[in-house]
Amino acid sequence: MTEMIEKIDTNKLMELVIDKHNKFIGVFKEEFSGLDEKLNAIKKQAQEIKKEIETNGTKIIVLNEKYFLYFHQAKKQREELFNTVIEKMRHANATNTNDVARISSRIEELEKKLQNSRNIDDEDKAIVEIKKLLYDFESEARKSGIIVTSKTILDILYEANASHKELISIMDKPKQDISSPKDFETQIGEIEGRHNWLKRRIESHNAALAYWVKQKGGIKVE
Repeated sequence: MTEMIEKIDTNKLMELVIDKHNKFIGVFKEEFSGLDEKLNAIKKQAQEIKKEIETNGTKIIVLNEKYFLYFHQAKKQREELFNTVIEKMRHANATNTNDVARISSRIEELEKKLQNSRNIDDEDKAIVEIKKLLYDFESEARKSGIIVTSKTILDILYEANASHKELISIMDKPKQDISSPKDFETQIGEIEGRHNWLKRRIESHNAALAYWVKQKGGIKVE
């Protein structure tokens, strides 16, 4: 009778221990699952921001090169076109050759501004004035029977201007975002501490649970 009572008490005790471990596992797993999801989301965000910073850094280099290259290209094409037209006008003894030369000089002044410009508003105004001067140039050339178009030059100027605007819109972004990865790393560190602790506790309770389940089933556990 005493042995039976002791066996019942022992079984009851093991059931209580098993129940305790199951409750801990349930509570810890629920928190672990939530932290696991949060941790993965933060890691993904951190990677996306790092990638964006790297992409923007590359874009800044490329756009800066495009911006100067296009303005230089437009200047070279414009000079070649004007030199060709002025040469033809001189051979034809055109009376408005000096007018074209003055237009060229004014455009050259604006081109220098564009090469050194860091202000988009000033740049936009300079391009608008260059556009008007190029139309005046075409008109003067037609008076001498020379048909020319400045469309290619204007297209290159617009491309340069667009590159400059995109450059300005993103060039400070990496600096603004530089703290974000650090913030994420801090969050990740804090969450990982608790996350890893929960993982160890769950493993520990699972091991203890397996031990007591085997004991209760009469299986000898070393």
